[in-house]
Amino acid sequence: MRVIRFVVALVIFGGAVHAQPLDEALQRTIASIPHPETVADFQPLKHLSPLNQDTTLICWSFSTTSFLESEMERLGMEPVRLSVVYPVYYVFIEKAKRFIQTKGSSRFSPGDLFTGVLDIVREYGALPASVYGNKEEGKQVFNHNRLYGDLQKLMDRVRKERLWNEKNVIPQVKRILNRYLGEPPTRFNWKGKSYTAQSFLRDVVRLPWNDYLMVTSFQYAPFNAFVELKVPDNWRRNDEYVNVPLDEFYNSLKDAVQSGYSVAIDADISEPSYERTKRYGIIPDFDIPFNAISQEGREFRFATGATTDDHLMHIVDYRSFGEEDWFLVKDSWRTAWEAGSARGYMFFHGSYVKLKVLAYLVHKDGVPAIKKIVEEK
Repeated sequence: MRVIRFVVALVIFGGAVHAQPLDEALQRTIASIPHPETVADFQPLKHLSPLNQDTTLICWSFSTTSFLESEMERLGMEPVRLSVVYPVYYVFIEKAKRFIQTKGSSRFSPGDLFTGVLDIVREYGALPASVYGNKEEGKQVFNHNRLYGDLQKLMDRVRKERLWNEKNVIPQVKRILNRYLGEPPTRFNWKGKSYTAQSFLRDVVRLPWNDYLMVTSFQYAPFNAFVELKVPDNWRRNDEYVNVPLDEFYNSLKDAVQSGYSVAIDADISEPSYERTKRYGIIPDFDIPFNAISQEGREFRFATGATTDDHLMHIVDYRSFGEEDWFLVKDSWRTAWEAGSARGYMFFHGSYVKLKVLAYLVHKDGVPAIKKIVEEK
C-alpha cells in the first residue's frame, strides 16, 4: 500500500553542506552512470500494458494480477486481462470477518500484499476484466475514496457498539461493496462459453499455484526458513516467505528476470529519486554506494521505519548498462503516469532493488537455489 511521506534531504559532500537542490544532485547522479532513457532501451518480458490505479490503494492487486497475466503468457496460455477489483471485493469481506472474529484487533484497511490476490483467487476464483469492469459504474477512472470511507465507518460502528456478529455485519459490507464495485456475477459468458469464477480459474487461468514462492531477506528471522513478513499489511500474518541472505535475495531476483521470469515486488518508494525524477529509482552514492549496501544497513532502515511496504509493482525486464544493473518496473502508481514519466513504467537501479525491495513473488523454477532450500524443508 502506497503511503505518501515528505522527505527533507541534505546533500553532503566531504562534510560540507551545499545548497545544491536535491533534484539537481539526483540528475547528476543518474547522468554520471550508464542508464536507460526510455522503455525502448529494454526488451521486456511478455506482459499486458500498464494500468493507472488512480485514486485507489490497491497496488497489491494491480501488481500481483499483472504478474499472473504474465505467467499465463510465459506458460503458453492466451493472456487475459484479469479483473483487479474482484480480489478486492473478497479481501474486504475476509478482512471484515477477521475484524469481527478478533473483536476489532485485526487490521482493516485497503492495503494488502501478494497474498491478497493469491489467497483470494484460490478460494473465490477469478474474473476477466471485461466481465467485472474494475471501475465504479459511469466513472472513467478508479476512485475508491467513498468506498473506503463507508467501509471504515461501518467498522468503527461495529467496534463502538460491539457488533461482533458476522451474520449481521457481512451483509452490510457486501451492500457497500456492491454499491461501489458492483456485485460479481455468479455465472458469465466469455468467448462463447459459460463460466463461474472458479471454473474460469480452473479452465482458463490454469496456473500452478503451488509453484510460486515469496522471498524476503531480513535478520529478524532465521535464514533459509519460512518466516512472517512483519509489516502492517500482512493482516493474516502469513509466514510463508522464504528468508534468504541479501546477496542470494538480490542475485536470485536478477537471475530470474534474466532467465525469462517476471517478478512481482513489494517495495518502499519513499526515496527522493522516485517522486522527483518520475522515472528512476536509485540510491545515490551520497546516501550509500551500491557496493556498501549490506544486510545490516537494509535491516536498520526497516527497523527505523525508513523502509516500509509502500507499494507493490511488477519487474518485467533486467538489463546491464555498462556495469550498472537496471530493472524495468511496470508501475500503477500516479508518479509513473505524470508529466515526464515513462507512462506506467519506472527504471530501478540495482541499488534501489537491493536496499528497498522488501519481498518478491516468483515462479520457483526462476530461483533454483531458493527452490532447493524449500524442497529440503
